[in-house]
Amino acid sequence: MARMRRAVVAAAATVVLSGLVGGAAGCANGSGSSAGGSGGGAAAARAPATLGIGDGKQLDSAAPAHAAAGGTAEARADASAPLPSAVIKTATLDLRVRHGRFGRAMTAAANLAERFGGYVSRQTSFGTRIHDGTVVMRVPARRFERAREAVERLGRPTNEVVSGRDVTRQLVNLGARLGNLESRQHALRTLMRRAVTVSDTIRVQGVLQGVELQIEEIQGELNYLHDRTAMSTISIAVHEAGARPAPPQHASAIWKDGERAVHAATAVVGAVIVGAGYVIPLAILALLAVLVGRLAAPWAAPLAARRRTPAGAPPDD
Repeated sequence: MARMRRAVVAAAATVVLSGLVGGAAGCANGSGSSAGGSGGGAAAARAPATLGIGDGKQLDSAAPAHAAAGGTAEARADASAPLPSAVIKTATLDLRVRHGRFGRAMTAAANLAERFGGYVSRQTSFGTRIHDGTVVMRVPARRFERAREAVERLGRPTNEVVSGRDVTRQLVNLGARLGNLESRQHALRTLMRRAVTVSDTIRVQGVLQGVELQIEEIQGELNYLHDRTAMSTISIAVHEAGARPAPPQHASAIWKDGERAVHAATAVVGAVIVGAGYVIPLAILALLAVLVGRLAAPWAAPLAARRRTPAGAPPDD
């Protein structure tokens, strides 16, 4: 009985000792893994500080890592916020106005643009008895519907097209690209300040110029889309009522030849008139010269005789 108790106690002590040893080993492994993780994090944190300016691969890989981290943070921040919709609104209308009211309709359309806080970007008109014209106005997007309804009351709409294009996703993508490029630009400027040789500075500057060019292009696209979404476009074609002159019919070959003959005769007459403008003044001058010569002939003969007579010879009786 005593031996059995000692065996049970020994077995229990062995189990307890094994549990204690296993627990100690688990604690040691956990602390070691934590230390390894912190050491890896510290090494990763120190990596950007020891980043050297070497070949082009290092320059290209330095900035994207920072940009990717910034882009991920921005994506997480924007994921919870609702995205405002951005729509480009346009309208095209054909208005028919009564005869004699074309000028008033054009002036009223321009005044509508100013009344709704917009402006007229283009205005044209043509015609003599019956007029046609176009007015292109830009109005704030929030007043697009009211401005369009006001334009419809200027005449009788015969055709109308209203369209809208959603560019929300395009704006979001461009904004994300712009943020990544700006992060890369910041990292490259930091590398440029740390450059110690001229070759390193030139290498970093070349990459930086390419990034800045992409930033300018994306910023231009964003500015264009923001302008198109903030200001809507309304194009109005105004037509005055009345009978349009019939277009000329197709003329026959004989009629065309006759027209050419008339044009040629007209050209010849014109050339004759132009030539007469040169010849007539010259003929008048020549006629005047002949008349003057005839009038001066009676006095010219005695003078010529006196010149031929010697000075000492007596005159003839």
